[in-house]
Amino acid sequence: MKKWFLLLSIFLAGCTATQIQYSPSMVTNKGLAVEIIEQVVMEQPLKFRPESVFVTDAYLAFGDGVSGKGTSLSNGQSFGRSSSISLSSSRFNSKSITSRFYFNSLAELELFKKRDWYVIQLKNDENRVVKRFYTRSLKKSESFIDSINFFVSRANPFGSR
Repeated sequence: MKKWFLLLSIFLAGCTATQIQYSPSMVTNKGLAVEIIEQVVMEQPLKFRPESVFVTDAYLAFGDGVSGKGTSLSNGQSFGRSSSISLSSSRFNSKSITSRFYFNSLAELELFKKRDWYVIQLKNDENRVVKRFYTRSLKKSESFIDSINFFVSRANPFGSR
């Protein structure tokens, strides 16, 4: 019984992420901060990568594709050997799926290491994880945190200009 408990403990320890303490340093160039954010986001594994990323002074946004609904109606009638009439109608509604994270509503980012990956957790001002970013490079994950903090430090408080 003790052997199974020990094996289970070792197995579960390998599945957890370890938090890495990081003291951010400030990026001083807005263009560089945007480039770092875009590159880290777009280099994520395919299942976590959005179709597009937008960085403004106020928010970070992701385009996650298009969702749509369609209907089609078709009716065909054949007359004799060679003549036929066909009527069809279709309608398609599409909606762009985006998510925005306002810099003035973000809390401090957290950095974790899980196996070969570095995971950056983006938290809102209610301390809830709203997005995770994945990279295999510690340097890129630290630069990403520095770049997000650049925009957070310059963001206007909620309700002010």
